[in-house]
Order: sequence, then C-alpha cells, then structure tokens
Amino acid sequence: MGSTEEPERKRRHLNHHHPASPPLKKPAITSASDEKKVDPAMLQFQNHQLAQQLDHQRSEISALESRCSQFKSKQASYDDTLITVNRAWNTLVDDLELLAVRANAPTNGLRVLEPSPAIKERSVSTVPPEETFLQRLLEKGATESSNGEESSNGSALEAGLASRKAVTMKTMRCLLQAIDVQRAKNDEIAASLRNIVSPHEAGQVLEKINEELRAEISKIRSVMDALHLKHKEMSVEIGTARDLQAKDQSEIKRLAGELEETAGELELCRRKLATLRSQKEAAAAAAPTPGSIGVKIEGGDRGSGTDKVSREARELEAALEETKTLASRRLNELQEALQTQLNLSQRLQQMQDALLDEHRILASRPYLVLNDQTQFLKSEVERYRGLVDKLQSERDAMSRREKEVLLKAEAGEAARRASAIADARAADLETKLQECMTDRDTLQLRLEDATQSSGRRDSVPELQVMISTLHKEMGMMQTQLNKFKEAACEVHSLRAEIHTLAGILERKTQECSHLSAQYVAQVAELTSLKSEVENLRQSDQELQLILEMYERESIAPRSMVELQQDHCRTLVQVDRLKRALDEHSLELRVKAANEAEAACQQRLAAAESEIAEHRQRLDDSERVAMELRETLKSKSEEGDAYITEIETIGQAYEEMQTQNSRLIQQITERDDYNTQLVAESLKAKQLQASLLAEKQILASRVQHANATADHHKQRVSRLEDQARSYIEQTCKVMDDGRQHTLSLESLKRKTVETEKELLSTKTALEAANRRIEDRGHKLAEAQQQLDKERFEKRRVQDELEALNSKLTRLRSHQEGGPGIERLQEEIKEYKAILKCSVCHDRPKEVVITKCFHLFCGPCIQRNLEIRHRKCPGCGIPFGQSDVRNVYI
Repeated sequence: MGSTEEPERKRRHLNHHHPASPPLKKPAITSASDEKKVDPAMLQFQNHQLAQQLDHQRSEISALESRCSQFKSKQASYDDTLITVNRAWNTLVDDLELLAVRANAPTNGLRVLEPSPAIKERSVSTVPPEETFLQRLLEKGATESSNGEESSNGSALEAGLASRKAVTMKTMRCLLQAIDVQRAKNDEIAASLRNIVSPHEAGQVLEKINEELRAEISKIRSVMDALHLKHKEMSVEIGTARDLQAKDQSEIKRLAGELEETAGELELCRRKLATLRSQKEAAAAAAPTPGSIGVKIEGGDRGSGTDKVSREARELEAALEETKTLASRRLNELQEALQTQLNLSQRLQQMQDALLDEHRILASRPYLVLNDQTQFLKSEVERYRGLVDKLQSERDAMSRREKEVLLKAEAGEAARRASAIADARAADLETKLQECMTDRDTLQLRLEDATQSSGRRDSVPELQVMISTLHKEMGMMQTQLNKFKEAACEVHSLRAEIHTLAGILERKTQECSHLSAQYVAQVAELTSLKSEVENLRQSDQELQLILEMYERESIAPRSMVELQQDHCRTLVQVDRLKRALDEHSLELRVKAANEAEAACQQRLAAAESEIAEHRQRLDDSERVAMELRETLKSKSEEGDAYITEIETIGQAYEEMQTQNSRLIQQITERDDYNTQLVAESLKAKQLQASLLAEKQILASRVQHANATADHHKQRVSRLEDQARSYIEQTCKVMDDGRQHTLSLESLKRKTVETEKELLSTKTALEAANRRIEDRGHKLAEAQQQLDKERFEKRRVQDELEALNSKLTRLRSHQEGGPGIERLQEEIKEYKAILKCSVCHDRPKEVVITKCFHLFCGPCIQRNLEIRHRKCPGCGIPFGQSDVRNVYI
C-alpha cells in the first residue's frame, strides 16, 4: 500500500507546497565550481541516509500493521464474546422484567423491556482502551489529543456497566419482593383453607388414604418390575455362563480331536519308520561284505590273476565302505528318530495325563472362575428368593390392607347412603310439615268461618301456636336473606377481579404500544446506520480507486520532499486506520442493532401472545360476570319478593296481635260452658292430629326400616361374596405355597442326591484316573521296552541277514567264476540305487524326513520353487523344514 501511494503523494506535495522546487535544480546541474561539485555528493549521502531511515520507518509501519491485524483479530474475538455476554444479559434483564410484570411487582420507575441509553451507546465499545491499536499509537506519541477521550470513554464504560448492574439488581429485588408477597398470600390462603371444615371431610380422608395406598401399590409394582428385570439379567448372565461352558466343552473336544490327529500322525510316523527299517534291512541284505569280496578277489586271483579283477575288487571294497558308512549313518538317524518318537510318546502321555487329571481341572483358573460365578449366582438366587418371599408377605399384607380399605370405603359409602336416606327422610318430613301447615291454615280458616257464623272465637293456645309458626317462618326467611347477601358479596368480589384484569390488560396494551414504538425507532436507527454504511462503502471504493491510480504511476528519486510526503502519508495512514476502526465500531453497532431488533421482535411476539391470553381471560371473566349479573338480578328479584312477603307477614302479624288482644278481651267475657266445649273440641282435634302424625311417622319409620333392611341385605350379600372370593384366594395362595414348598423340597432332595452322585462320581473318577495313570505308565514302560526289544531284534536280524549274505557270497566265490559278473551287476544296481529316481543322472543328496525318500538337491529345490511340495515317490506333502542333506 505504501509503495503504490508514493508517486501521487509526491506529486501533490510538489504541486501544492513547493511550486518552485523543479527549476531550482537546473543551476545546480549547470554550475561548474568546486562547492557546487561537492553539493551533489552531500545531497546524495543525505538522500541515502534518509532513504535508510525511510526504509526503517516502513519496516516499523509493516510491523505495526501486522500488530494491528493481530489486535483486530483479538478485538473481534473479544467483541464476539462481549456481544454474547451482552445478549445474555439483555435476555436476563428482559426475563426478570417480564417475571416482575407477571408477578405484579412494583417497578418503581423502571423502564420495563427497554435497554438503558448507556447500554445502547456503549454496547459496541467492549475492548479496553489500552488494548486497541489507537492506544498503541497514542503511547508511541503519534497523536496527543485523544488521551482525554480514551480516559473519558473508559470512565463512561465503567459508569454504564455500574448503572446497568444497579438496574438489574433493582429488578431482581422487585422480583424477589413480589415472590415473597405471593408466598405470603399463598400461606394466608392455605391457613384459611386449613381453618375451613368441609362437610365431607371423612370421605376426603378416605380418598387420601386410598390414593396413598395406590401410590404404595405402584411403588411395590415398580419394585417388582425392577426385580423381574434383575431376574431377566441374571437369567441372561446364566445363559452366557452356559454358552461359555459350551464353548469350553467344544474347545476340549477340539483339543481331543487334535490329540487324536497327533496320535494318528505318530502312528503314521511309526509305519514310515517300519518301512524305512524294512528298506534298510533290504539294503543291508543286498550290500556285499568285505570277507566275501576278499574271498572273491582271492578266487579271482587264483582263477585269472588279472589286474582288472583286482581293480574291480578295490572298487567293490570302496563301495562296501561307502555302504557301511551309509548304513551307520542310517542307523544313527533311525536311533534319533526312535528317540524323538519316544519323546513324543512321553509328551503325548503327559498331555493325556494333564487332560485326564481332575485335580488340575479343578485347580484351573476357568473352572475356579465358573465355580465362583456359580456360588455367587446361588447366593444371589437365595437372596432374591428371600426378597420374593418378603415381597410375597408384603403383597399379602397390602392385599389385607386393601381389603380393609375397601371395607372402610364400603362403610363410608353406607354412611353416605344412610345420610342420603336421612336427608330424603328430612325432605319427606318437611313436605309433611308443609302439608300440616296447609291443613292447619285450612282448619284455621274453617274455624274462623265457624266462629264468625256462630259468634264464637278461638282459644288462646291456637293463637300461640300460630304465633310460634310465624316466628319460625320469619327465621327461615332471615336465613335465606343472609344467603342472598353472601351471593351479593361474591358478585362484588368477582367485579373487583374483573376490574383488576381490565387494568392488567390496559397495562399490557400500553407495553405493546411502547414496544412497537421502540421497534419503529430501532428500525429508523437501523436504516440510518445502513445509509452510513453505504456512504462508508462508497468512500472506501473511491479511496481504492485513488490507490489504484497511485499504483499506476512511477516512483521518482528520493529527496527531502519525498520524506515529507512519506511523513504526510504516514499521518494519512493513521487517519485511515482511525476511520477503519470507526467503521469496525459502526459494523459492531449494526450487528448489535440487528440483534436488538430480533430480540425486540421476539419480545413483541411474546407480549402479543400474552395480550391474547389476557384478552381471552378477560372475555372469560366478562362472560362469568354477565352470568353472575344475571344470577344477581334473579336473586335480587327473589329477595325483593321475599322482602315484600316478609312485610306482608309482619303486617299480618301486627293485625293478628291486635286481633289477639281483642279476642282475649272477648274470650274473658265467654262463659264456662263455651270454654269447656271449645276445650273439648280442641282436645279431640289435637288428639286426632297427633294420632295422624304418629301414624305417618310410624309409616315413614317402617319405610326407612325396610330400606335399611334392604341395604343391609345387599351389603351382607356383597360381604359374603367378598368373603367367598377371599377364601378362594387364600385357598389358592395356600395351594400355591404348598406346591412351592413341595417343589422346593423336591429340588432340595434332587440337589442332595445330585451332590451325593457328584461325590461318588468324583471318587470313582479319581480312582479311574489313578488306574488309568498307572496303566498308562505301565503301558508306556511296556511300549518303550517293546520298542527297544523290536529295535534289538531288528538289529540282530539285520546282522544275521548280513552274515547270511556274507556266507552265501563266500559260498558262491568258493563255487566258481560267474560270481564276479553277479558282483558287477550288483554294483550297477547299487549305483542305480544311489542315483536320483527323478532325473536318473545326479546322485542322491537330500532326504525328506516325513517319508525318508532320497533325491538329488536340484529336483527337490525345483519342487519347492514351483510350490509342488509333494514327494515324487509317495506323494506325501512336505515343507522346507522337512528337507535334510545326506552325505553318501
């Protein structure tokens, strides 16, 4: 960037500040004095020094730019972290304010759901001032006028944080106060509810007990489910143990099969050894002896005495020596093979003993692990059996408790039915009382008619009865009036609740309008910020065009003017960095504004949903209020009617009192005869009424007794059914218990029998193993002795055959001439035997230890290279380790 801006800045500097500098250079070039000759050298030296200083400054500027980029990256990370913290803080404050509003807490002048201006202004300036690139430049001394601004920014940031913290703490205190108030209200309501005695308290207590029992039953069922799951897990583990046991058995079978294979291979080796021995015997029988050769040579000397016979005799002697050495080597090899066979048989016997050794199997690690697992599983099974028995007893106890609770519930139900019957009886009595009152009124009217017609009046007791009945009716009306007053109080409380809900709805609407206004203001601010960003982008594009123009121009020679221009360029670059920092702060403000807009939209949506809920609640409350108003109107109308009736009854009572006084005066004037007649008639009527009342009471009692008898009969039948079911359940449980005990005893007997059988089989197995070991040792010793005897026998037979062959050869030499030709033929046969049977050209050099066949080295090597690893003579496969060198 610095190299591209140099030409344009130099040109502007020369054009504006030094317009006369280019013509000043011409006299310096045209002058010819000595001083003028020295001046260009000095200027060049100074120019060189200034160029070095300029390069040093450029390197410092590049280092500062790299540090600025690092600080910008750090500042971006700091800004991101602080923006997330700011967002979380804003959401926390908003949630606290919403909770305070919902809890009807006193805001005390708080601006609910509105961030403070300090937070809006300083949400972007999150990095401390001493960590910014501008502060670095200030510490270097580039500018001196912005120290006060940075310190003021730091103090303002701290003040804003302190105010924001104070606002948050104040909101938290308000919320805690509202929570405490709500808790106090809840405690008061709970205390008032505790003091209230409900009429159906007994039924509620029974229901609570029933719920507790159900909860206990559910807990027990969950425990049973957990036990079932554990049982399943244990069964799975037992299955895995059985699988492992089956795997071990299969492994034992596999090892037994391998043992049989090794035994078969040993038997094959024995057979091969026997064939080799037979071949050796045949070779030994066919080989000539030195005595026979000497005899033949002597006979030849006697017969012919030629040199040819002596030469052939020497050759035969050499061949005989070779065959002897070959026979001795073969004998050594056979002895080694016999020793290896004996070692293998001993190892096989040891392996068989180890496999058949029960003590070793019992002391092996897998057996001990399986034994420990079985013991642990047995203990777990016993423990779970104990738990199952305990749970069974608990289940029986719970069933008994459940039956008791059912009986209590039935008793409560019977009490409810009895109370219902009593209520019905009371209602019947009230209806009968009303009928009696109507009969009394009719009789009173008839009596008044009779008295008016006959000129007589009622007696004082009848009037007293009427007064008492009027008093009772007035008391009943008073109780109804009190009930209506209570209903009116409830209506007033509902109206107060409606008013409070309306106030809450108005407050929510005001909050919604406030949020919408805030949202509009933020949208306007966002548009202004976007316009500023567009202007900054346009200015940035113009600056880029200017920089491109600077890049296209050439670089002029350096001078003092260039140094000044570089100094100006550094200042301009510092200004550009400041502008970039301002642009970065504007971008951060735009980000914060976007996030605030999203948060405001979320809060607005939440507030709208809450307003809809409050409106729905207000509609419901208004609907309830309308219903209550209608009921209040009906109740007020009924109250007015009752009041008018009470007034009429009071007037009638006053009239009756006046009439009573007048009648009392008239009654005093009556004579004794009339009073006696009236008294007798009243007595007869009262007696008739009392008899009728007693008759009705007795009839109602009879009906009630019949109803209670039916109810008790039903209850007795139901209890009998329950008792039968309980008896059946107990019988089933007892049968199950007996079956379980019988099965447990049978299992115990079986386990004892199996343990006894196991001990007997163990003892028998140990005795059999000991017998097998003894027999195996005896058999191994006998086998070794038999092998030795066979070997000795074969060796003696070989020696006997060799001696017989010597004897036959000596006899043949003694008999005459054709023995030399036979010897030559035998020599040819021996030479053919020593040649390879594959190529019939090279001598035998290697032996295959599996079948002991001899071949030449190139033929066997060719078979190994072409991977046709089978013996050419018998076809048995072999490997590189089975090929050994033989020296014949």
